[in-house]
Amino acid sequence: MKVSRRLRAIATLGGVIVLGFAAANLPGRRIAGASIPSVRADGGSAVGSWISTVTVNTPSGPQPLTTELIAINPGGTFIDTLTIAHSSQNPFFTGPFAPLAVDFSDAIGTWKQVGDDSDQFAFTFKRFLFAGANTPTAAYGSFFPGQNVGVATIEAVGTLRTSAARQTLSGSFTFQLTNLQGTVVLPASGTFSATRLEIEPLAAP
Repeated sequence: MKVSRRLRAIATLGGVIVLGFAAANLPGRRIAGASIPSVRADGGSAVGSWISTVTVNTPSGPQPLTTELIAINPGGTFIDTLTIAHSSQNPFFTGPFAPLAVDFSDAIGTWKQVGDDSDQFAFTFKRFLFAGANTPTAAYGSFFPGQNVGVATIEAVGTLRTSAARQTLSGSFTFQLTNLQGTVVLPASGTFSATRLEIEPLAAP
């Protein structure tokens, strides 16, 4: 009987510890002074998967640049991939935009809600840059194909909007391409417009 009561006491204590750990890690709670981005029950959270069209500002006006697939994760992490990832052989990136003729890694970054109960979200993320056939040595120096030649840093602020039809996240961004010597070889800015990815029905065979 004593052994049975002791086992029940241990099981109860274990359950309390597990519940306490789970509660401490709920989104929006503070852990050791750190604020974890909140996931709001009203659908006002940016967490989820998105497809985004990106436009860059040029001397002749805004121009489409790329499409991106984005995953915004609970806890403040961010990953992204883009359609111009393999651009080191692109012959059309010339003039001031020649430094874009590189291969881009996927992006890793962070995000947070701007203020409490706000529909604005801030993002900072980075990509590695790799050299290829058309990568300009004037921007990145000498290299061998496939060599890491720099890093891209992107800062963005977007506003979340919800309608009966869909949820969107749109805003503006700045980015800098920097070579391994720390020189910014391309500063630029633009806008983005993202739509949340939803579950789609199975396609007809």
